[in-house]
Amino acid sequence: MTREKSVASFEEKHLISIMMYMSINEECKKMDIYEQITSNPRIPEKLDRLEGMGLIKQIHDPNQRSIIISLTPKGKQVCDLLKEVDRLIKSE
Repeated sequence: MTREKSVASFEEKHLISIMMYMSINEECKKMDIYEQITSNPRIPEKLDRLEGMGLIKQIHDPNQRSIIISLTPKGKQVCDLLKEVDRLIKSE
């Protein structure tokens, strides 16, 4: 298993934050990620990485000249697991 296809890939900054945001908003515009998480100029690379892992898909909306990001079924499963980990960490 390569690093890109393992849990170690989430060590990269903002990937978990993006997935946690997507767990609440299953579909959003790329601009929403910039506004709600970070204005890091490497966000396109991070989104490409998540897409390469099969967790999100990016769809170009020609009418609004924007990119719509949505969770894949696999991405929804990963988000559910991340929420469970978050819940366990917060519990006493």
